[in-house]
Amino acid sequence: MKQLTIFCSSDLSDTVRDVLVRAGVAGFLKVPHAVGSKPGATWQHGRYPTWDAEMFVASAEAEAVKKAVEGLEQYVGECDVEPCLRIMVSALEAVY
Repeated sequence: MKQLTIFCSSDLSDTVRDVLVRAGVAGFLKVPHAVGSKPGATWQHGRYPTWDAEMFVASAEAEAVKKAVEGLEQYVGECDVEPCLRIMVSALEAVY
């Protein structure tokens, strides 16, 4: 099993959901209404730029994770705000 964690700008949320379903990920947690931030970016009006973001977390078999990552790779850099898509894959020791 692997853990798949995805951070995305809100404009990609439906796309991420659809890719996870097509990849065969059995279920996932979606955290809407998050705020993305990019410290180190140009300071604007006394703060760093932020954007509407969402997070998805799933445990899935390695093949489903591979399909999801392949399905999402085409969207890296293809959104309204950068960074707009981060995909992290981790090994899982146990799922209860």
